[in-house]
Amino acid sequence: MTFTLIHDIVMYIMGGVILLATYLIIERMIFFSTILREGKDVVSFVRSHLHDKTLHGEILDAFRSHKSPQAEAICEVVEAAKENHGHEQMEYIAQSIYVDKQPKVISRLWILDTIVTLSPLLGLMGTILGIIDAFYSLSSGSVAADPAAVSRGIGTALYATGVGIFIALYAMLFFNYFTSKAEEVTNQMKLITLTLLGAR
Repeated sequence: MTFTLIHDIVMYIMGGVILLATYLIIERMIFFSTILREGKDVVSFVRSHLHDKTLHGEILDAFRSHKSPQAEAICEVVEAAKENHGHEQMEYIAQSIYVDKQPKVISRLWILDTIVTLSPLLGLMGTILGIIDAFYSLSSGSVAADPAAVSRGIGTALYATGVGIFIALYAMLFFNYFTSKAEEVTNQMKLITLTLLGAR
């Protein structure tokens, strides 16, 4: 197995990494746009029905079938409230529900974080292997008469670093964006549960 082949394999791996990152970005965009929209519906519903005597029943009727963490959290808080816990105990229950829903909100973001860290290292490895191959060819005498071929080989090797840095920047941009969206979702959950607990 030559260094050129290993360099090419690294480039294919980086191509796979950017496809994985793009898939995750599209999937998380759909996920966050859906759950933030549902969260806004839950917030506005709770605020508009806050003084209704049958608020808890209406919440369960309206949001039991929803899959967003905010809707699931508010339904679980309402179910817990039916058991007539004290106010302090309800706060602990609400916090435990919030902690339980947190992994759903931030799921798969660790993959983007790993891509941010891994991509420049893969690019650097591809570059090093490409440069080793160029110098190996030079020392073997096959391109000794053509320095331009060595320069082309080194230039091609440097593409790997550029691609690795590009992938890292691409993934980091969306990782930071999704982290802020995850925080927005958790703030919605806190707002919904605190508003409901304050109305008890």
